[in-house]
Amino acid sequence: MNATFPGSSLEEEAKRLEELSVALIQDNNWQALEQLLSPACQFVTSQGSCDRTEAIKLMKEMNLGEVRFKDFKVTQAGANLIVSFWLSASEMIGGKVLPTEFSPRLSVWQREGTAWQCIAYGDMNPL
Repeated sequence: MNATFPGSSLEEEAKRLEELSVALIQDNNWQALEQLLSPACQFVTSQGSCDRTEAIKLMKEMNLGEVRFKDFKVTQAGANLIVSFWLSASEMIGGKVLPTEFSPRLSVWQREGTAWQCIAYGDMNPL
């Protein structure tokens, strides 16, 4: 079943997952972050796509600073949450400082038992 849940507990859960992911990156808590990412997770940025291992390497190098979120939209498809939102962040990719303006993001989270794992993430921040 597909449904939109504005202002619902699913939207709050999606926000919590995104905020937790950011906090783990900022805290360099790579072990906890890896538990949130499915082994099959794929990432895409303006630089191209990569697998989980390459994405974690990029995250370790991004020197993530202040982050702001806005405009969350959440839909559910079976055991998956599809989350779109806008994010503003002080970050680097490939040693290049990215613009701090808000840019769109998209993540897909899959419920495994009582836990969520990210199975896909899109970062549409232009270089």
